[in-house]
Amino acid sequence: MVNIAEIHDSAREKDIPIMLDDGMAFLLEYIRTHENIRDILECGTAVGYSAIRMASLRWDMTVDTLEIDPKMYEEALKNIEDAGLSERVHCYLCDAAQFETKKKYDLIFIDAAKSQYRRYLEHFLKNSEPHTVFIFDNLAFHGIVDDESLSENRSTIQMVHKIRKFRDALLSDERFITEYYPDTGDGIAVARIR
Repeated sequence: MVNIAEIHDSAREKDIPIMLDDGMAFLLEYIRTHENIRDILECGTAVGYSAIRMASLRWDMTVDTLEIDPKMYEEALKNIEDAGLSERVHCYLCDAAQFETKKKYDLIFIDAAKSQYRRYLEHFLKNSEPHTVFIFDNLAFHGIVDDESLSENRSTIQMVHKIRKFRDALLSDERFITEYYPDTGDGIAVARIR
């Protein structure tokens, strides 16, 4: 049986991008309090930590999770199997923007390439229904989105410009009712389809 704390601690030690603890607590509480959430799509599996945590909430939930990095994908598969969740957590090795399915999801959790968030949102609208919720992590990006002086890295600055542009567009997008939590996790937005 998998030890979820070991997966968490190992990921932190290796700088593998998993959600901040309070962000994960927020996500799990959101799912827990919205019992209509059964089918989840996750963009950005990493080592399977969040997929395992989500699927462990209720026996009748499924998670389809997408990972582009072959090494992390293999580690995620092992962790998911060790957790006894291979029947309900399905991991796919692909770029999220290339993933095609006719399935409709109750929750689409996007935590992959930050500069591609707009592309992922538009790509997966066809897999949503009126009650579907999109949740985005890292919209503050360690505070740099709102205070660029926190980084001197040119590529990071370019990326946070894209994140800010996406965040501003999402908050004003009439297709969604969006709530933004700047101080939760690394900046989380919850966008419900109108």
